[in-house]
Order: sequence, then C-alpha cells, then structure tokens
Amino acid sequence: MSIIDKGLVFVGTRGLATRCILFIIETCGKGAVSAILGANRNEKTWWSDETAEELWEVADRYGIPYFESIDDISCQGSFLVSVIWPKIFSAHTLARFEQGGINLHPAPLPQYRGSFTRTHAILNNDKSFGVTVHYLSELADRGDIIGELQFPVLPLETALSLETRAQHYAYALFCEVWLRLLDGSVTRQSQAAQIADGKREPRFYSKRMMSELLDSADIPRSAEQLNQLYRALFLPPRITPPKWLVERVQANGWLGIHSGSNSEA
Repeated sequence: MSIIDKGLVFVGTRGLATRCILFIIETCGKGAVSAILGANRNEKTWWSDETAEELWEVADRYGIPYFESIDDISCQGSFLVSVIWPKIFSAHTLARFEQGGINLHPAPLPQYRGSFTRTHAILNNDKSFGVTVHYLSELADRGDIIGELQFPVLPLETALSLETRAQHYAYALFCEVWLRLLDGSVTRQSQAAQIADGKREPRFYSKRMMSELLDSADIPRSAEQLNQLYRALFLPPRITPPKWLVERVQANGWLGIHSGSNSEA
C-alpha cells in the first residue's frame, strides 16, 4: 500500500515547511493531502519575513482542511509528515497513523537531538553539520534514519548562517527522500544500532541549555572565545546575544563577522 493511498497529514512551521508541502502537492497532487496542521492563522508568525506564503495560505489555495491543534485531527490520513514542528507527538497521536510518519530534523542524528543545535555545533567547533529525515517514534528524534546529508561548517559561521544553509540542504534532502518513499527505494538505519556499535554518539540539547548560555555571566574570556560565543548566539529574531557580550565583542572589533541571511532560515 502506498503511503498516500489513504491520504497524509502534513504538520509544520516556517518557510521550509511551506516548500516541502508544495513539493508533495507537485509530485502527488493536492488530493494526497488530507489535512495540514500549523500555526495559528490569526497571529503574526516570527518567521513571516522568511516565507512568501504561510501553510494556511497553501491550505486555502488548494482547498485542504487546516487545523491548529493535533487533537482536532482524528481520521484525516494514514501517514504523518512533520517538518520543523516544535512539539513532541504522543504515542496516542502516532497510533492514529497506521503507516507511521516521518520527520525532517535540521541537524545530524543522533549527535544533535533537541533544540538550537546550530548554536551547539559552533560551540563544539564542528567542521561539518548535517540534516536528517527519520521515521517518527514515541521518543523525540530517535526513529530510524531514512536520509541524511552532510555539509561543511564555514569559517566565522553564525548560528543564523548555519541554520539558513541547513534549511536549504534540508529541502534538497526532503525532496530526494520523498521520491524514494513513493517508489519504495528508501532504506533505513537504526540509530540504536549505530550507537550500540559505537559508530555514533547520542547527544541531546535542551532549550534550558540555551537559556543558560544566554544567562551566562561576563567572565574572563579570550577574544577568540568571545567571538565564538557571539557567533553561536547570533540567531535573530529568536535569539539575541546578551548586551555584555555584544559590548565585549564590539570592543574587540569582531562585529564585522559574517552573519548570514534569514531568507529561508
């Protein structure tokens, strides 16, 4: 049975989600999408400047039912597609979809589970980063991997520029994986097996860890450390480096660093 035979439910936010749902409609037709779940259409989204069209506008244009709560979706489809969705799906919710579902995670797995992973990649001095598509499971970011793409972290990268590039790589990966799901050629890798074999190390980054970084005190740091912390926390409009850090970095003449764009972050 094809994953679209009984329709699919698409869940997501931001410009990346809009691009992905449009690719699904382009390849499968609007009839394949039973419902779309997204942000409140009556509130201005913080990412409104990065996308020309919101998910609810896509839903309205194609006559697809639009919901703002997962609890409102009962028997809308048998397959779930998630792109940049900030909430964890409960076991009860996942059980509604007899053919399961997939999630597009804009970071490598299992090395970067959780939130604000671009910030931590910069603080970890990583030379490469990545994006992942995996099957949904009851535990966040732990389902089997069905697609991944690695790319280099550029010199003087900020969290914003790394996130912006990750979104572009993520869209390319999503398109490939989606086509493979349709033709049945997708393969899966168990995260648990890779961890057990010592091939990858699982790490989880919580929102609390970001709060701790933003609340960190102005302690003695080298100019290089200050620059690195500033780049890791430069993620407007969501995150702004603390005032003390901006002043210290500015005093060292580092504010001319490349900050990236926010066209499709």
